Order: sequence, then C-alpha cells, then structure tokens
Amino acid sequence: MTTISRSLNRTEENARKRAAWLALYGGVLVFAGKAVAYLATDSTAILSDALESIVNVVTATFLVYSIRLAATPADRNHPYGHGKIEFFAAGVEGTLIVVAGAVILVAALQAFILGSKVHSIDLGIQLLIGFTVINGIIGWRLVWVGTQLNSVALRADGLHLLTDVLTTVGVMIGLLGVRFTGYLWIDPLAATIVALNILRMGWHLSREAVRGLMDEADDSLLDMIITRLEESRVSSCIDLHSLRVWSSGALHHVDFHLTVPRYYDAEQLHELDETYTEAAFTTGDSNWDVIIHFDPCRPRHCGGCEMESCPVRSEPFAERASFEALDPTREDESLDEGIPLGIDTRVNS
Repeated sequence: MTTISRSLNRTEENARKRAAWLALYGGVLVFAGKAVAYLATDSTAILSDALESIVNVVTATFLVYSIRLAATPADRNHPYGHGKIEFFAAGVEGTLIVVAGAVILVAALQAFILGSKVHSIDLGIQLLIGFTVINGIIGWRLVWVGTQLNSVALRADGLHLLTDVLTTVGVMIGLLGVRFTGYLWIDPLAATIVALNILRMGWHLSREAVRGLMDEADDSLLDMIITRLEESRVSSCIDLHSLRVWSSGALHHVDFHLTVPRYYDAEQLHELDETYTEAAFTTGDSNWDVIIHFDPCRPRHCGGCEMESCPVRSEPFAERASFEALDPTREDESLDEGIPLGIDTRVNS
C-alpha cells in the first residue's frame, strides 16, 4: 500500500484567502448600503434584502476562518487534513440563510397586516443599484476562484451572493411597482417572494454540505478518475476494483485495488506505483491523495492480461477489457474465485 499526494501550494492558498477576505469586506460594505436604503425608504422588501446581507457578513467571517483552517496540513489528529471544514462552512451558511428567510416571512406578514409605509423610493432604488453591482462582481469572483481551486465554501458563498443579486433585482421591481401604481401591498409581496427564494437557496446549500460531509459519491468525479486510470494504464495493470473517492476540501482522496502480475517483487511494485500515480494524478488542476492496494493475479486473469513473456501464464491472452467495463467500483473479492468478499459461498444443507 503506497500513498502519493500533493498539497495546496502557496499561490493557491493565498488566492483562497484573498477571495475570502474580499467576501468579508464586500459583505460589510453591501450590508451598510442596504441598511441606509432601508432607513431611507422604510421598505419591508429592502429590509428583507438587508437581513440577507447580515447573513453574508456572518458567513463571510466563518469563510475566512474555514479557508485558513482548510489550508492547514494534515496532522496526527487530522490525518486526512482539515478540508472538511469547508463543507461545514457551507452547511452553516445554508442554515443561516434559512433562518433569515423565516425572519423575512414574519416581517412581510406584519407588513401585510399593519400596512406598509414606503417612501423615497427613487433614492432607495439608486442605492440598491450601486451596491448590487458590487455584490455581483464579488459573487462572480468567488465562484470563479472556488471553481478553479475546487473550494466548496468559496463557490457556495459566491453562488449565494449571485442569488442575492437576483433577490435585490426582485426587490427593485417591487419598489417600481409601488412607485408607478401606488399599491403599497406590492412591497411586502416582494419581500415574501424574496423570502421563499432565500429558503430554497438555503436548502440547496445545506444539502450540498451534507453530501460532502457524508462522502456521497460524485459520479462525474468517479468517471474522470476511471478515464485517467485507463488512459495511463500499462500492461501490468490487469484489473481495477474497490475504487473509492472522497473529498476533503480541495483534496481528493482516491483508494483502489490494482491487480498486477503475482511474480512482481517489492521494487517493481514501488516503481509501478510511482509511474502510474504520477501519470494519472500529478496534474496542475487538482490535489490528490492516492492509495493503491496491490493484489496478485490468478489464472482467471490470464485471458484479459496482455503481459508478454509471462512466466506463470496458464491461458492465452484473449482480450483486455477496459476498466469501465470491469466495473472498478465493485467490492473487494477473493483472489481465486473472484467472488465479492462477505458473500457466504457455502451450500445450505
């Protein structure tokens, strides 16, 4: 069993941290602007937008902490690193967004019952336009950095800000409706629509965080890894099974069993591990921690093994199946029979 890994380099760490601080500073600025807009207009819809911006500030603060912690190298207490904190950060953000949505619904209901007192609509719209542009730029930047560096927390925060932009556009449409029709009930109606959208977004963020914390399978990531292993495959890579993948922040952990010629010694296995993992995983686009378990071949593998001059071959080579066709995610199996381990093969008497 051998491991090869590549940690985040300093440039990537700094890019993550700069993006996190940008989210925090931008969140404070945008919240201040929306708070001024609310004080100027007494709009329930703008209040709902400002409440969501409070969530932005809180989550950005936690984002800064989680990005710094995620970059901490693995240690004795955290042998797989600290990257899981990013999923926790996304979960906290989703939960706070749901809470904000509930608070906004209550405020909108009160406005429906007690009546809305909107004024200075033009000033409020002008303020919202300026700070919405800022929010959009920051959100786009966070999504881009999060995608490039595979940061769930940055991407989640960026998507939240971009959704916040759409929310603010909805608020402005509601204010314009009040402005041109004089119907004050449009203001709490816009706040209600904003709240429902916020609740939907909070649910999706929380769901993504739970998926990461529970190591839910990522089919697209699995397919990409299987493709890499097949493209880098050499004749000594006879079979692949028990492939498992899970992520910890930006680091992907890959674990699989590789069937190789049973006459290979330790030095040959070490050399195969280095060359194979380097060819398949040492790239600049992702960070990998790869563990290979080597299994010795058996006569049942001969038909699919194309090793030339094999000293232990018992059957002629027929055809080599691709790793995808061999189902690399299947469970570990007994060497001789190829039966998945854990299955009782005894005949009931």
